[in-house]
Amino acid sequence: MIMTWSRREEIFSKETMSITEFGEVMNLSYQMAARKIRDIKRTSARPQIQGVLLVEDFFDYYGITDKQRYAR
Repeated sequence: MIMTWSRREEIFSKETMSITEFGEVMNLSYQMAARKIRDIKRTSARPQIQGVLLVEDFFDYYGITDKQRYAR
C-alpha cells in the first residue's frame, strides 16, 4: 500500500496507532512492526496499551519535535 499524506494525517491525528498502521508508516511487515513497537514501548515511561503504540511515544523515540508536519 502506498502511504499518502491524507493517510499519514489520519494515522497521526489519533492518540494511538495500531501495529498495522505503524507498519504502513514504516513500510514494515506485521511481525517486524510488532517487534519495533515493543522496542519503542520499552523506552517509554508512559502507561502502555496492549496492541497499540502511543503517537507521543513514536515522536519521542524518533526525536520528532515538529509534529505539525505529521497531523493537522
